[in-house]
Amino acid sequence: MKISSKDEKTQELHKVYTSESPEQASAIYDSWSENYEKHMSGVGYTHPAMVASMLSRHQPVSKAPVLDAGTGTGVMGEILTALGYSSVFGFDASEGMLERAATKDIYEDLRSARLGEPLGYADDHFAASVAAGVFTQGHAPLDGLDELVRVTRPGGHIVFTISRTYLGKIFEAKARSLEDAGKWRQKDASNRYDSAPSSDDVLPSQVFTFEVI
Repeated sequence: MKISSKDEKTQELHKVYTSESPEQASAIYDSWSENYEKHMSGVGYTHPAMVASMLSRHQPVSKAPVLDAGTGTGVMGEILTALGYSSVFGFDASEGMLERAATKDIYEDLRSARLGEPLGYADDHFAASVAAGVFTQGHAPLDGLDELVRVTRPGGHIVFTISRTYLGKIFEAKARSLEDAGKWRQKDASNRYDSAPSSDDVLPSQVFTFEVI
């Protein structure tokens, strides 16, 4: 069967979502990095714009450092710097994606790291942290939120998308556990939306904003 052009743009995304390990997902992103932005723009990928919009609603623009967790090719960083967040740090588990992000010369620091594992940043270092399209099946476990809380300053905000299998009770339980522990409080949430509206499949998602305590 011939694959349509629309399917060609999303087949790598489906591979990542169904990958069986973080290492496998990273390898897929490495091979996809050259065409990633072209493919995702072709399906109307909305996560970075949604996250940036929510961040600007709650976190004042300043020179304070902002962490872009799961940098990819740097699309999120481009939007943040265009909005005036001038000190953006980033990390990703894919070396291929990081190489693409580095060519944009917008990040103060880029490094290889993976959500779900310890991050090499000091406690309370960032004024805000964002993660667009990261917390979903095949990408990062929800335990990665603990490290984002740790590295974000009290009063700062964590803005992130939740997709597919994490929607509903799985995420609600994680969010509640951090709230019960006095780590954060929910400030905002978008309605559900399709993160790739021009693709053949519906990819339900939401953006959440939490304030670190």
